[in-house]
This record gives sequence, structure tokens and C-alpha cells, in this order.
Amino acid sequence: MSRPWVDFINIDEQPAQSCANDYGTFTYREFANGTTRNEGKSSPIIAPGKSIMLELDSNTPIAAHAAPTQIRAFIFEGNIKLDGQEVKERSYIEIPAGSQVPAITVDTKARIFITYDGEYTITSAKAEKNEIVIKYMQDIVWRTPIVSDFPGGAARKAFYDHGDYGSGILGILPEWESPFYEWHTFSEEILIVEGSIISSFGTMKRGAYLSHPGGEDTVHGPMYSKEGCLMLVLREGPIGNTFTPADPVEVASRKM
Repeated sequence: MSRPWVDFINIDEQPAQSCANDYGTFTYREFANGTTRNEGKSSPIIAPGKSIMLELDSNTPIAAHAAPTQIRAFIFEGNIKLDGQEVKERSYIEIPAGSQVPAITVDTKARIFITYDGEYTITSAKAEKNEIVIKYMQDIVWRTPIVSDFPGGAARKAFYDHGDYGSGILGILPEWESPFYEWHTFSEEILIVEGSIISSFGTMKRGAYLSHPGGEDTVHGPMYSKEGCLMLVLREGPIGNTFTPADPVEVASRKM
């Protein structure tokens, strides 16, 4: 499963929306809506699902509840508290469907990237399970990217890889380039956390988001980063990339 093709949008250019229920009132900005299969750029939407930036402040607590679907989240800005325990900016959180979502509060302001498949319809305040994964980026060591033959000058901090799901921070050095066209078998969602990267669709800076379903017609690249970049990458599906050399003129244009 994946989000529909989005390449790319900037979060602060998306309108603020509001939502209220028995568990809280909050504001969010939407990146992508709907769930598709990994069948290419034109994959039809087959089910609900969303990727959003949740915006919280000290007046917008969210009460504990049972997760109606799997949640993958990343604290993009600020710190939050889960049942009173501080969780820092640049932490990753994953909660399986049917597990307890802790009470969420913030002292000042925070922004949390959240993605989920299906409808987020809360039906219970108490879950039977209490399974949660929390990983702080600074506690994780850099390792080689999960994709073989990935262009040099990049490394990955893995948050939580299990089955066909993967999550982590991809870091690329200043002057990094990928002089290739590429497509992959897995879907990806990318959120720029720091720095910038130039692709065939323009310059992605902090807060920019893209979604690529898997498929041969989802070719993208070449890419280049002048200053380096940190990006959150969420994967779903079997790992497989196809790289082919890009037109040298197009490769050079990324540096202009």
C-alpha cells in the first residue's frame, strides 16, 4: 500500500484544517489523502488513508485511546509528552492497530508528521495491547543505506524495519549527487528534515514532502544537494531499486 503520487509539496503552503472529537481538538495540514497499491504513478485510490502534519500547542491535548489503525509518526518540531514522559524532536513513533495511544500533551508548540492507512475512527479509550516503538534519532548510529548500489556519500539511521515496512533518516553529504534515473518496487514517503535536495521536480527544502508508489513508471532523478540533507524516509514493500545513467546534460542542470 502507499499514498498517491505527490512530488512534491511544501507543508506551510497547505491550508490548516481542524478536527474535533471526544479525544481532542487539533489543527493539521494535509500532505496526501488516500491509499493505493504499488502499481505505479496512476495507481487508483482503493481505500482511505492520510499523511498529515499535526500541529499542537499547550491548549490542544489529545486523550489516550486505542489506535484504530497502524500509526507511523515523526516529531518534526518541538518536544511532546506521552503520558507525561518527554519525547524529543526528531523521534520516531510507531503504534500498531489495536494498541494504546498515550495521552499527548505539549508545553509550547509541536508539529508531528503522521501517516496511516484506513479511517482514523476512534471507538475506545482503552486498548487491550500496549505496544509502542519510540526511537530518538540522536541515539542511532549511521549505517549504509538499505538500498544496494545507492550513490556514495549517503548513510542511514534505521528507526524500525519489520517485514515490508521500513523507517529511517537518510543523510546525504554536501555536494552529493545521484546521476541516475531510478524507480523502485516499494512505496516511499519522504519528508525533508534539514537541508535541501534538487530533483527533476525542483528544490525540496525543510518541510517538503513527496510520495512515490512503487512501479516502473515512477522514474525520478537525477538528484543533487549543494548543502547536504536529512530526510525522513518511510518504506512499504519489497526492497528493490533500478538505476540507469541519466542524460549528462540533465545531471549538470541540477548544479546550475
